Amino acid sequence: MSEVDVATFLSDAWFDRARSLTRDLPEQPGVGCRLQFDAVDGDGAHRRWHQVIVDGRVEAWQPGELADAELELRWPLDIARRLYTGVLGGTEAMDALTIAYPAGGETVTGRPSPLDIDDTAELDELPVIPDATLTTQFQLYAGPFGTLRFWWEFVDGRSTGMAFGDHAEPDVHVRIRFQRMVGVRRGDISVLEALEDGGTVDGGVGPLMLLAGLQESPELLAAGRACGPSGPALAALGLVTDRPEHRTAIAALAAATA
Repeated sequence: MSEVDVATFLSDAWFDRARSLTRDLPEQPGVGCRLQFDAVDGDGAHRRWHQVIVDGRVEAWQPGELADAELELRWPLDIARRLYTGVLGGTEAMDALTIAYPAGGETVTGRPSPLDIDDTAELDELPVIPDATLTTQFQLYAGPFGTLRFWWEFVDGRSTGMAFGDHAEPDVHVRIRFQRMVGVRRGDISVLEALEDGGTVDGGVGPLMLLAGLQESPELLAAGRACGPSGPALAALGLVTDRPEHRTAIAALAAATA
């Protein structure tokens, strides 16, 4: 690769290359999102850009502000650079991400889906259920930046912790599409329907029954419905980034990024 082929990350030439590489993505009717990105360097300077996806195709990907963005994604600049140069995986990218969105005339900030459920008031309404103690390790594929992993712990029916990454001693392992997880949260599909399209659950009979009972409890479903726009927006992005055509384009972009 010659020097002229290399573009500085987030330069005009870099965005030109990004748009060129992704202009022929296959159409996915109804799949879309409007995303504002913000990356801050060690001196506090911000680099802002946006991406608009309509029917599965990149309609805009360029520097500057986006009117009526449904979600803003915020990273340290080094994290964003490592993501787009292929150094960072989906779990690490999500762990470093802060999201922001407008609600009720204010800007709400917090962790991205699936950890956004931990910030809902409804999660505090879970009843105490003695011995309903369970730790689940989730692997969500087709995430916005690749496969991501997180764990969720319940003690006596109450949610006591969750984090991106791997738990040392989970009781149950769940592998589902990111979009299916969002569908369960929104009440669009059941836990069993979430296992379609390649989903798997591994664990003992007792823990599996407990997992189903917890996930389908009215209180937990209410907490899922109270989550903000992070889940649907990131799910739409994941439907695009998971396409082999997009993965090929991003690999080429990474190789051409200085």
